[in-house]
Amino acid sequence: MIKKFPNLTPEESKSFDKLIYKNALQLKKDAISIASIRKSYSSATSLLILSSEEVIKSILVLLHAEGYNVYKLKETHKFFFDHKIRHHIAQLIEMGSGIIKSMIRYDEQEPTKLLKTKIKWLDNFVNGTIDIINAARPIIDANDRIKKLQKFNELKNKGLYVDYKNNIILPQNEITENTYKETLKITENIFSFYKGLRILFNPALKNRVNNAEIDKGKELLKDLIDEGLKDFSFKELNKL
Repeated sequence: MIKKFPNLTPEESKSFDKLIYKNALQLKKDAISIASIRKSYSSATSLLILSSEEVIKSILVLLHAEGYNVYKLKETHKFFFDHKIRHHIAQLIEMGSGIIKSMIRYDEQEPTKLLKTKIKWLDNFVNGTIDIINAARPIIDANDRIKKLQKFNELKNKGLYVDYKNNIILPQNEITENTYKETLKITENIFSFYKGLRILFNPALKNRVNNAEIDKGKELLKDLIDEGLKDFSFKELNKL
């Protein structure tokens, strides 16, 4: 039997994520080069989306290699051939990152003191509401990017193929420079998530960060995958 990624043990999967990431990085570099030199934003956008799909694959292989049960999630057999499912995973990453950034922002920001009246409960309510709204900005931004990610597969095809719907549809007319820049930003976020995982699993991190903090981060990740996503269905995400 021919072994494929889903058939490999965690030990057999070690370091394969780096090779996948290297390929993803090359695709991204090619996309940026095409956009910069040839101004071909349609081809560049499609290459960026392909690079994001490869990064998602590297994330899954890395998590599996580190002992996380990502391959036991529903429909995981599609991870390595269904591009849409990788876009769904990217949506989960965006939302998770948005929530974490909002929590950090809320903890670090100075309390608002905009309203100062003689009614203390009113001051607390209004100023507290403003604090929550300010802290929620990353979640709102993530939601905007998720809506764009839901159209990634369609966008990738638009950048590659000529179509006809009552009129001829050309890739270079469909994909603008602004679309390319938006796609690049979303793709960079996914690359950053992979880099964050590499740092978390790097043994050298113990020289800079308290072991308890590292273990806490790994445990939170394990709980999210093993418990939070055990009943999750990518089919349900399709309905959003």
